[in-house]
Amino acid sequence: MFFVAAIFKIASSQEYIYQRGLVTLSMGVAMPAYGFGNNRGISLSSYAKTGTNITGEVAYFYSWHVGLAFTISYNVNPIDKNRLANAYMDASPAFKTVSATSESFRDLSGMAGIVFDIPVNEFLSATFKMMGGLRNVYKPTALVHTTTAFSNVDYYETSDSKTVFALLGSMGCRVIVNESFNAHITASYIGSKIPFEYSRNNKTINEKAHIGNLMISGGVSYSF
Repeated sequence: MFFVAAIFKIASSQEYIYQRGLVTLSMGVAMPAYGFGNNRGISLSSYAKTGTNITGEVAYFYSWHVGLAFTISYNVNPIDKNRLANAYMDASPAFKTVSATSESFRDLSGMAGIVFDIPVNEFLSATFKMMGGLRNVYKPTALVHTTTAFSNVDYYETSDSKTVFALLGSMGCRVIVNESFNAHITASYIGSKIPFEYSRNNKTINEKAHIGNLMISGGVSYSF
């Protein structure tokens, strides 16, 4: 509460630099964080790699530098197939060779919340966001082909998709180009525990995976 009150105090002492509305488009990278991509076990979520992020946002500033925003964000994180294959190899000394193929994790979220836009000077402002909403995460299929001294065994994982409530925090900065356009860079984090249910060779597996993504993106905004 102290942080929010401080931002309101700073904002009220600055001159407002935008119109009432702000439309933003951003692109960047989505880096696995927390338990996502931690290279442990043979779960696919442990071998997610840095992927891509695209974000669109519409904000309405109802009070100088404080506004309401709605954001749609989409992340794609591929699987490190070599490390996944190595994990299977380490899991059993009977395996002679292992190869893996897999789709990518896909993450679509719709968030709403408060955005603060605090001018540092007439050309630069700092941004902060606190948002919540729904997040749908798709766990991909995978096929792992193994060979032993006597036979070949394929391990096939089915896909799953779950929608959960999630929180997002963000901070960044904007550089004013002119009255209508500005450029920005933003760092955002979204994380939630996803209760996946899937099968591996007809065996049902229930996995609670913490899917966290640190998104670093840049783009342009149009004020109206």
